[in-house]
Amino acid sequence: MGSRSQMTGSRLLRGVDFIFEHHRQAGIAVLPQSFLMHSISIQLDGPSKVEVWCGEKRARVTLRRGDMTVAPYRFSIDGAYDEPREFLQLQLSPSVIERAAGEVGGPPAIVPVLGAVDSLAEQTIYQLEEELTSRRGTEEYVNLLIETLATHLVKYYAEETCTAKEAGGFPKYLLETTLDYLNRSLDRNLSTEEIARAVGIEPARLARAFRVSTGKSIHRYLSERFR
Repeated sequence: MGSRSQMTGSRLLRGVDFIFEHHRQAGIAVLPQSFLMHSISIQLDGPSKVEVWCGEKRARVTLRRGDMTVAPYRFSIDGAYDEPREFLQLQLSPSVIERAAGEVGGPPAIVPVLGAVDSLAEQTIYQLEEELTSRRGTEEYVNLLIETLATHLVKYYAEETCTAKEAGGFPKYLLETTLDYLNRSLDRNLSTEEIARAVGIEPARLARAFRVSTGKSIHRYLSERFR
């Protein structure tokens, strides 16, 4: 999110149902705005501090490379402040999410999240960038990646299924994967680095997302399991 006049970047591709852009952005204060499409962005550098406010509620997070932010269609903010950062942004028309919801039988609405740690969504966005910027990219594969991401969002970021509502958290599938690994390895002295390798996430991002999603540090969680 941000003021387009204070961004530099190149639009990669615009389709019927999406816009994909790569932005390098100076530190800016963002004016009140409402999103006209579903916006999904992936941080490319960092750490960068971001603060967003909606009425009395303020959300703050330090974004690291790979962190995902989602601003749904018609979501409004009263303002924000972004430190200088670089990110990929995919904007989807409401019809894309509606089609995905129809396929999985879920609601055609997703919730806003700030700095979620979601490796599947992250890799899908990176693959989409590669397809759009390479000569070998095909329309069929681009559409498949977009449909895959839309289904993922409907499945894990609907109001009743989202576990990453607090800034910096995990989606349900990744939280369950991490907890399963921890619970299967209680007989060993696990380090954060080992756990991070097992679930494919950098240690600092893993530690932050685990604490946000469970209210506990990994060390405290393991200590309580041994009681």
